Amino acid sequence: MLPERKPDFERIKTTLAFQEPDRVPNFEICVARPVREALLNMPLPDGLEAELFYRPRLHYDYIFLNPPYRRPPVYSRHAENRTEARTWVDQHANMVTDWDSFRNYTEYPEPEAPLDLREIEAGCRAARRAEGFLGVGALLPSCPFTEINLVMGYENFAIALYEDYELCKALAAKFGEVGVASAKQLAASDVDFVFFGDDMANTRGLMISPEFMRDLFFPYYRRFIEIVRDAGKPILFHSDGDISALIPDWIDAGLNGLNPIEPLAMDIVALKREYAGKLVLTGNVDVDLLTRGTPEAVSALTRERLNQLKPGGGYMLGSSNSVCDYVNPVNFQTMLLTNAEYGVYVK
Repeated sequence: MLPERKPDFERIKTTLAFQEPDRVPNFEICVARPVREALLNMPLPDGLEAELFYRPRLHYDYIFLNPPYRRPPVYSRHAENRTEARTWVDQHANMVTDWDSFRNYTEYPEPEAPLDLREIEAGCRAARRAEGFLGVGALLPSCPFTEINLVMGYENFAIALYEDYELCKALAAKFGEVGVASAKQLAASDVDFVFFGDDMANTRGLMISPEFMRDLFFPYYRRFIEIVRDAGKPILFHSDGDISALIPDWIDAGLNGLNPIEPLAMDIVALKREYAGKLVLTGNVDVDLLTRGTPEAVSALTRERLNQLKPGGGYMLGSSNSVCDYVNPVNFQTMLLTNAEYGVYVK
């Protein structure tokens, strides 16, 4: 088991300033319930109480909370033959396919509707009472690329980019303004950092061209970042896959950190070399290795990443996606233990 250690969010703030803290922080969007319960040997259902309990014990310097998602309902297929239920979009049961369905659809989130921040507010109060310096992060509950794919389906979206680009632009505006309004509310709260995710790539590259991304979505991403940074808070972004074509755009927009640097998609060592002092990198320990590998292999890879990425700060250790319910708890614990031993900076 991990040795006891008080959380210290100053460690993450130092890393985000491209300086060397006392040790490399751990950073993870989520640790699935079965994994954390296996490590701590007790029921830990999702929610604030679990975050307050398991995060410090697993050497995280923050808790991470999600306001209710501000996205339209989607027609999805549902599978429950797993430890945790999974849903995915039915690509052929779409709600918006043309201008008539765009105008007639009634489930768009209202941009100015107040977020339900009760759990986040309670989390901020509880974190301030906790031992050490426990930070609070919150997820931006709406992002436009994801939402367009939910209401149109990727196939229809890809076709519409060429056949009816203005419809795509109108949808991007619909969902982008929801994200802007949400960013304003989170920025005004007591959270210590904001995180947003918009999966836009696979291991071979972006799902649509960089030019389309810059025209349709970056006007809103820039506003998210500006709003949060103007409030004095850092903001980090998640996308799977190879988004290297857009990294200069993220840096120009003022993004603080990028997650999770999928190893089959991008070379994190090359990224650190090219963008040191400009963008904090997080993650990169292969989820497949954490799932099917041996503890010895996990320890070896973690040590390698620490040796490569620790110097000069600007790196936080974590998985290459998130700690899913199928990750081997022993391997996850091995990653954390290896960082506890080898992630220390020698002053």
